[in-house]
Amino acid sequence: MRTSIIGVIILTAIISTLCQGEADAAPRPNVDMIYIEAGPFIQGSNDGPLQELPRRKVYLDAFWIDRDEVSVADWNRFRTKTGHRASKYQNTPTLHRAELPIVGISWHDATAYCRWAGGRLPTEAEWEKSARGINGLRYPWGNLFDPARVTRGRNTPPPIGGRPGSESPWGARAMAGGVWEWTNDFWGEFYYREAPKRNPKGPPSGFLHTIKGGSYRNSPEMLRSATRFRLDAIIRWKIVGFRCARSIEP
Repeated sequence: MRTSIIGVIILTAIISTLCQGEADAAPRPNVDMIYIEAGPFIQGSNDGPLQELPRRKVYLDAFWIDRDEVSVADWNRFRTKTGHRASKYQNTPTLHRAELPIVGISWHDATAYCRWAGGRLPTEAEWEKSARGINGLRYPWGNLFDPARVTRGRNTPPPIGGRPGSESPWGARAMAGGVWEWTNDFWGEFYYREAPKRNPKGPPSGFLHTIKGGSYRNSPEMLRSATRFRLDAIIRWKIVGFRCARSIEP
């Protein structure tokens, strides 16, 4: 009888621990995410660098994406719950205030956060559709650069939320001129020329990953939604952050 009681106590403790872990890792409410409906959109450009060619129509299944970049406050909550390593700029006050996007994290760090939050990094195509809508806008807000819609010439990232009027057609914020953002895709210099036209997910392997969005330190040309750049997955740069996405379950 005593052995049975001890077994029940141990089993209860295990279940309690598992439930607590699930609670800690529960996805954030969808109110913080934007639903991107299934359908085609225009990806790439015909007037940018070769890696953006060709401008083409791509079909994506529906998905969710964060309205905003992951903040320092979000990151600190993740670290408290999981014990994950600190960002590279943990002790740099100008880069590590609660209201700023988290920077100084690698692709692996960003992937770990999204997994913990119940999601994943967006594919490059998902990120671009979220930024420019279905008609291939040059910038999230339209086809003409508007300096009033971005914050440039700063020494620190702009706070979460971006400038009013800078939202994408879907309502995603700071997708130009905030910080560069990691995507899940491996980098392919000429990937658009060979990529499938339905749910492209990047090359199957590599060590570089695509980043999107441009940062507060970049020129207007680099803030275009079609702009693509690459970074080694282990680099922790002070102008690179991320946001998470989530697939729609069947």
